[in-house]
Amino acid sequence: MTDDNSMLETVDTDQTDLTTPRGFRAPGTSLLLAGTLAGAVAAYLFQAFGNRTLGEAAFAPIAQLWTVFFILVTVALIPLEQYVTREASRGRRVLRDDRRVIAVTALGTATVGGVVALAFLDTLFAGDSLFIAYLVMLPIGYATLTVGKGVLAGHRRFGLMGSLLFWEGAVRLIAAFVLIAIATSARSLAWAMVLAPFAAHGTRFWRFDAETADVEMTRASGFLGAYMAGSGASQLLLAGAPLAIALLGGAPELVSTVFLTFTLFRGPLTLIYSLQGRILPFLVNIAEDGGGFRSITRRIVVAGLALAVLGGAVGWLIGPEVVELLFSASPDRLVTALAAAGVVAASTTQVSGQVLVALGGTGRLAAAWIAGLGAAVVTLPVTGLAPDRSVAVAFLTGELVALAVAAWMSIRSS
Repeated sequence: MTDDNSMLETVDTDQTDLTTPRGFRAPGTSLLLAGTLAGAVAAYLFQAFGNRTLGEAAFAPIAQLWTVFFILVTVALIPLEQYVTREASRGRRVLRDDRRVIAVTALGTATVGGVVALAFLDTLFAGDSLFIAYLVMLPIGYATLTVGKGVLAGHRRFGLMGSLLFWEGAVRLIAAFVLIAIATSARSLAWAMVLAPFAAHGTRFWRFDAETADVEMTRASGFLGAYMAGSGASQLLLAGAPLAIALLGGAPELVSTVFLTFTLFRGPLTLIYSLQGRILPFLVNIAEDGGGFRSITRRIVVAGLALAVLGGAVGWLIGPEVVELLFSASPDRLVTALAAAGVVAASTTQVSGQVLVALGGTGRLAAAWIAGLGAAVVTLPVTGLAPDRSVAVAFLTGELVALAVAAWMSIRSS
């Protein structure tokens, strides 16, 4: 009689054989896209509900919590997710073989979160010490969620990935409604954020962690260390606008407005973070087969630059009106245009950078993001504009530099 483990390994092997559709024809792609969009909408509704319920000044600590949390996740946990995805797609059993890497990354991220909250408690979180606990609990919860996504992506369980992303957003939004009804405070929204990643357990992702090939283990410290360095630069550039406004002495209302504006236009990139697990196994297969990426990279960059121009135009024409409609905030029109164009450029860099991740070249990807951050830092003090406009100009400049360097690195590596 066949036991459960051998049955699971048989199923997983069948999923990766030559008869199973691969690339973007693999089963579950439409469910993944639907779940990703639903989760993104739920995140917007959560922020809109919180801002309207609490008001801009009282919502500011949640804006900062989301910003710091977003940076922590994208700097440390998305690289971990991509490592898990890459190794699982190569046929390794990551939950067994890489449990130490996973634990160290999760606990290290939680420690950094607690230290940041403690250091900036008065500046960012109105002196509420509970935010230290929130920034410890959130990375631990999301470490489980991101590893779960990596396992599911690596074994092409894309429908379950979509379900996970849907329920993450749904749990956060439903918990916000319930907790705000009990106590109208920023703490209620923070607890809703803490509860959201528990949605990952509903997929029972650990069932699919099976070894399907005998391949050499990637050196985790080198892969993750370089990727985290690059992601750190990327997220300081991408999500640091509200922090920069606060440190420049901007009012809490301006902090909330800038946060909501960048969050709205960051939507395409947030979707890419959720969907890149769908892209990476496809690129890993090409890399393992010895294929090149020059043509793919050129097409991505040309399309991305055209969309960046279009995004900037849309941001100028209707950006402030959309932000006001959704969040009752009134951003500067130039800020919305630059934010929209910059986020599209960042999205293009993220997609083209997947080529380097598939090749294991995370150090080259890190160089691109560090160059972009350096360009933004140099630009910021010389604009002579109001704080929100200065941040927006520096943001777009940095994203364009990062895109140029990442594209050059990808083409050269192919």
